[in-house]
Amino acid sequence: MTTALEHDFARPWAKRRVRTYAWCAAFTTTIAVGSIIGVGLGLIPMVPVTGTIACFLFMTPVFIMFITSWIDTPGETRTTLEKANEFQMLWFCIAGAASELWWEVIWLVGDLMGKMHITQGQRWGWVIWYYGINDVRYLNSDGALWAMELAVVTGAAILLYSWSKLRKAGNDPDKRIRPLWWTFFTMAVMLTVFFIYFIAEARHGFPNFPRHGFWDVSIVLIYENLPWMIAPIVSLPFVAKQLGYLYGRKAVEADRASTRAGAVRGTGIPVSTRS
Repeated sequence: MTTALEHDFARPWAKRRVRTYAWCAAFTTTIAVGSIIGVGLGLIPMVPVTGTIACFLFMTPVFIMFITSWIDTPGETRTTLEKANEFQMLWFCIAGAASELWWEVIWLVGDLMGKMHITQGQRWGWVIWYYGINDVRYLNSDGALWAMELAVVTGAAILLYSWSKLRKAGNDPDKRIRPLWWTFFTMAVMLTVFFIYFIAEARHGFPNFPRHGFWDVSIVLIYENLPWMIAPIVSLPFVAKQLGYLYGRKAVEADRASTRAGAVRGTGIPVSTRS
């Protein structure tokens, strides 16, 4: 049995792409933090359009990073599975560290404490308020939504933990397989929660989405949530393919070890002394 194509998941990322990721991350962080501070200090008006503009600005770099991960630099030749692996590693980090483990955690804790009934006069709550006026469940303490967000936050923590394991795993199948299974399971759950989030509302005509303007719907409700639909849909089949490849590698290595052991038994000569 042979492996048709070898993949190097430990290959260093191209410096050009890494620079793009760094600039995108810096831009997104600046916009997000700058908006929160600006609104909090009264330098930026706490109005719906502020949230729409900020949302567009800090989400666009995420899409740029996604696209960049699939583009080879001049002279570089990566397999499709290697490109998918880079895309997935980006996503695990974005989903964990850059989103759910700060915004959603703030909301989960704040909602438990009864602090999420934010009004337009509470400037330092803008980062919750701008989304909450588009989906009022975030401002009305909805139990079903809280459960969905708890599931997503738990999933993000698992993705971030798996990301840390995969970074150290190199090309070792034994070290990669378990965290990959965890990411597969977690993304499947998160994608399910994503569809429940919207379908539950669609069933009753979106009663908790009071703002029906084009920009409110297209930017805040769709554009901001789109990566959480696209990334798992793209990643799941490639994680499955990587698992298949790694199990194939393990089978090949086991077959080679068995063959070598048989050769040693047949000759009586230790493998280390044979030419």
